[in-house]
Amino acid sequence: MRCTVCGCDILPNSICCQNCGTRVIEMTGVNSAQPRYGNSFNNSFNNGFNNGLNSNVRAVGKNMSIGKKVLILLLALFVGAAIGFGYWYYHNVSTHTIREENFSVELPRSLEKETTIDYAAQSSDGTVKANGKYADVNSDFQYMILDYSSLAGETTDILTEKLFVTYMKGNLKSQFGSSYKEVYADGNKLKMTYRAKTGDEVYNYAICKKSGYKYYWFVFGCKADEKDFYDPKFEKWASTIHIN
Repeated sequence: MRCTVCGCDILPNSICCQNCGTRVIEMTGVNSAQPRYGNSFNNSFNNGFNNGLNSNVRAVGKNMSIGKKVLILLLALFVGAAIGFGYWYYHNVSTHTIREENFSVELPRSLEKETTIDYAAQSSDGTVKANGKYADVNSDFQYMILDYSSLAGETTDILTEKLFVTYMKGNLKSQFGSSYKEVYADGNKLKMTYRAKTGDEVYNYAICKKSGYKYYWFVFGCKADEKDFYDPKFEKWASTIHIN
């Protein structure tokens, strides 16, 4: 047998040519009946195409890579959705108890304490004992506590929550002029719209609660065009008010 590369004789049972070192199994025409998958020239196309590059094993590898990408994408979408839900839950559902002077109320965590208030009138005779405001970009909560202990007796007995609301309506009309529009008034509740100092039309849900000689004036507010969305929420938040 001769080497198909250099032409030298090959000893019997040799695995390679002693002259050029070419392995017998690599020589063209030798053992051609035995397919050697992956050999450069031993395939059905008789060219250098490597069968292994298009094998099922390699295809599985590609599919796994695509699967990992899809998994990463789904994971990213899940994390994004979780963050979005958390933000929505924090601003629309999650509440905590706010404790102020002699009262508590459940409010959304997004409402933070402000240093100024919008319209809770100051009293020259000292009846306003406390006031404050909590707000976020969409809504707010304000309170004012008035003490009429100096008028102890029949006067405070006559001044019911409903009468106090009537008294506050007069103050609000005077303060906001023609922009004041009454939406609802009954018992200890008052709902109205008016034009704020910022120029925005706002909606207020107000409620009065009496305890002894003190009158608590609670007001929930939002933009007027969001009234229908926030009014049920204000109703729910108002129901959590507790006078100590």
